Amino acid sequence: MNHLDKDLQSIQETRELLRQAKQAQRTLAGMSQEQLDKITAAIAAAAGEHARRLADMAVEETGFGKKEDKELKNRFAATTLYEAIRDEKTHGILAENREKRTIDIGVPVGIVAGLVPSTNP
Repeated sequence: MNHLDKDLQSIQETRELLRQAKQAQRTLAGMSQEQLDKITAAIAAAAGEHARRLADMAVEETGFGKKEDKELKNRFAATTLYEAIRDEKTHGILAENREKRTIDIGVPVGIVAGLVPSTNP
């Protein structure tokens, strides 16, 4: 019987997720703004479609919160937040200032990690 220490298992899972994220970064770097926009729209649509199920799962996993509140938060992120950012350019030349001789260029820069509260799975 193979019993892995939970800490060692989580470290290995993190390593695998980081490997996958680095591969995704390389793939995304070769995409156009239009391709990235389609991906973002699909993510937002899927999150909106599954907002209730994800809320139920969050409450079951964490033991915190109300399903209705989590569903509302999920819908806000999937629709309201998406609507606010969907037309923002994030890839390629974003801005050019000839006077200052600067160009802002959007590129995938790597993995972004953050600690989330225990109320979020």
